[in-house]
Order: sequence, then structure tokens, then C-alpha cells
Amino acid sequence: MILSRLVAAALMATSMLASTAYAQDAPTSDGQHEGGGGTSRVIQASVTGYATGSDGGAIGAMTASGTTTQWGTVAADWRLYPLGTRLQIEGFPNDVFTVEDSGGAVRGDIFDVWFPDLQAAVAFGTRSLRVTILAPTSP
Repeated sequence: MILSRLVAAALMATSMLASTAYAQDAPTSDGQHEGGGGTSRVIQASVTGYATGSDGGAIGAMTASGTTTQWGTVAADWRLYPLGTRLQIEGFPNDVFTVEDSGGAVRGDIFDVWFPDLQAAVAFGTRSLRVTILAPTSP
């Protein structure tokens, strides 16, 4: 995954600041509830925007999992949120995001949402949002 230098620098600085703040102040979970065929949990997380490619957008660029980027692609810490984890993110009520990517600055409760262009990713910036971790559906 190729990130623009601006986005990479911003993500690195954000992750360093956010991980320290969240380790001290934010709860990792504020409850559990039933829904959608299983349990889900809601966390307060740092959500950032990213764009891939030398132009910052590059629709169809390859993720760390081998899929192509598209709206709904999220980079996350695979140790906590494995490939394929589904998420609902505050502010995007009609969208379900899927963990398909990873990154050096994405550690802990940090989610990096893919945007189709660099301007949109930078405009989104970094936000502290509620993220619902959806349970995998059973066959």
C-alpha cells in the first residue's frame, strides 16, 4: 500500500498521540448487545481517512489482504480486528465497513477508512467515533 507522504506522516503522528490518550482515558468497550444474529460491541475509537496510490486515490489499488480498495474498505490492527471483521462507524449509518487492509500506523483501536481521493481523506482527518464491531454471521 502506497500512502502519500502527507497522509503517512499525519497517520503516524495521530497514532502516537491517540494510542497514549486512549490507553489512559477512553474505555475499550462500553457494553455488549444482541443484534444481527450474534453479539456486537461498541467501542470509542480513533477513525482516520486514507487514500492509496501516487495520486492519493487510485480506485482499485491493492490492499494488504489482496482485495482492491473500494468504499467500505478499512485498515485495522489485525491482531485485534482480523481480516473480514465487519464494522459500523458513527456518522455512516447506512454503511458496513470491512477490515481488508492494515498499516504501520494502525495499531490498537484505530480504524483507517479508505477514501477515493486524497482531499476527502484529509478533510475527514482524525475523529473520535463510536465503532460497532459486528459479530461474524453464522452459516
